[in-house]
Amino acid sequence: AKIKLLVSQIAEIETITTTSEFDALLLEAKLIHDNAPKYNVVLKDDKSPLYILLTLSEVLPHVYTMRRSDLPKKFHKQDALFGPFQSATMVRSILRQLRHTIPYCTQKKRTGRPCFYSHIGLCNPCPSAAGTDKTLYRRNIFRLKNILCGKSDLVLKDLEKDMKMAANEQRFEDAAILRNHIQNLYFMMQKRYDPMLYMNADTGAEDIFHSELESLRNTLVPYIPELRHLHRIECIDISNTSGRQATGSLVILTDGHKDTNEYKRFRIRREIAQNDTAMIAEVVTRRFSHPEWPKPDLLVIDGGKGQVRAAQNAHVPVIGLAKHFEEIIVPHGPDWKIIRIPYTSAALHVLERVRDEAHRFAISYHRLLRKKAFVRE
Repeated sequence: AKIKLLVSQIAEIETITTTSEFDALLLEAKLIHDNAPKYNVVLKDDKSPLYILLTLSEVLPHVYTMRRSDLPKKFHKQDALFGPFQSATMVRSILRQLRHTIPYCTQKKRTGRPCFYSHIGLCNPCPSAAGTDKTLYRRNIFRLKNILCGKSDLVLKDLEKDMKMAANEQRFEDAAILRNHIQNLYFMMQKRYDPMLYMNADTGAEDIFHSELESLRNTLVPYIPELRHLHRIECIDISNTSGRQATGSLVILTDGHKDTNEYKRFRIRREIAQNDTAMIAEVVTRRFSHPEWPKPDLLVIDGGKGQVRAAQNAHVPVIGLAKHFEEIIVPHGPDWKIIRIPYTSAALHVLERVRDEAHRFAISYHRLLRKKAFVRE
């Protein structure tokens, strides 16, 4: 009854595009807080929505999660309150993920001894320890505030700047820790599509496919001028266990859609001990020994420079997608061009979709061969 009444009173629908799913969740909480929508009240139980409170007025701020009834009646003007979040699970999930990027303390009482989480890198520096670097800890909490405000890009730039500084000063362990924090934040900023979006062959999905392919072509054309269209994209991946039961997969996107009828799988013929590049070369050679198969407009290889180099005898445009920051590897004359585009880029969505599908298809065949080998033994 509530939904029917809500729909009958809708006069206009507006959408706001954010850079990531994470930012969308934070924006939703902010809009609920600012507008207090009548139909957004969850009446499933007697619990009120959850809030995140940062006590920035303290020298060593606390990070609290609180129900509405537990919130203090008065706030210091420096404190930051975020919410309401309709799902406590979502709030705790956000904070757990953020802790791998911005370490902070969850202890309510400061005992003078480092907390447990300081020993596993999730609280650094620990405000409970004697002689804590207060400036560094406050900086972490302010970075946490910026992320919760939707300013993840600013935090990312700060972390990259700190990492380069640490590397220049030969503090390589600190630089490695910051690198891991950056990777965790990249992961959080990555946009995840609802799979149903691509399963519905309606006009909306077709427009998305078209815009993705155009974005990818525009990204690659400066380095691959002959790339006129992307009607057919092929991707090759390898799966093996220490070189045994090695398999290769070939998956195809036709106008952005998975063309499962065109998929091919290969059992690596030569005994190559964990040599992915040689396996890629074999699959590419065998694939292009079939002139009756349509040629791709673009061949994507799951891997870096070595794997792409092994596929360059295909005589079609070839690129690689490296898992490190999802970098696009493009042969550019005698050199290489490394393209790093935002995780939210439509161009990257195409490459990730075809890469993930090639990986899935290769692993499924590899597991089948392993199962057969186990039965024979």
